[in-house]
Amino acid sequence: MRSKELMLRLFLVVFFEVLFELLIINLLRGWGEYNSLVFLFLDKCLFFSVLVILNATLTQQKIPFSIKLHKEQRELIFTLAIILIIIGLVNKKNLLSAFIIGLIGSTTEEYLFRGIILVTLFKLFQNSKNQLSRILFPLMISSVLFGLEHFLNLYSQSLLLTVVQVCQTMAMGFLFACIFIRTRNLLFPTVCHFCIDFVVTAFWGMQNSNSVSFESTIVIIVLYLIVGFAILIPTLTDSNPLVKK
Repeated sequence: MRSKELMLRLFLVVFFEVLFELLIINLLRGWGEYNSLVFLFLDKCLFFSVLVILNATLTQQKIPFSIKLHKEQRELIFTLAIILIIIGLVNKKNLLSAFIIGLIGSTTEEYLFRGIILVTLFKLFQNSKNQLSRILFPLMISSVLFGLEHFLNLYSQSLLLTVVQVCQTMAMGFLFACIFIRTRNLLFPTVCHFCIDFVVTAFWGMQNSNSVSFESTIVIIVLYLIVGFAILIPTLTDSNPLVKK
């Protein structure tokens, strides 16, 4: 598939994805079910199915995903599971919502932004003469798109809080992309994404506060970027991460 055609197909995936999200959000708001766990779960199941169809018909990317793990990887995931269970038991009232929000957020967003979009961008940039641009440009573009997606939250929260969230999720997307590039397995950024969403929802619930701490926001963004770069650096000599010519 030629680059221009692939770029157009990727644009169509993003366009139809945003269109679907806007349609569902307005339907749920019209029904008064915007914050209903059941409707959110059904929405994201349908959304994931739409993404699979869009990838199969348009971008046609093979997503690197495997549950075959090394002993150390299995032990790490087991340890994370124990920690999350303890956190969930401490905050029992938010346990179910934390699990569902973590599950639907991590699976759909990682499949779209790291699976479809990032892998497609690597295909588009794989012939770039600059080594760093082959990795950093796709990484940054996918992370920015991931952050901008969260402007959809304007339906349920203030502009200031949404802008702060967009900045945070851009940095978070950078971290997830670095994990994906390093491991070549969508499972790991999905697990990391699930853990973050689970912990946040377990402690603070589904309702967003309108209070904003710029100091904590900056700390979180810097932390995501530092950890992301630390994970990414060993892969910067890889001529074609995730894809083959």
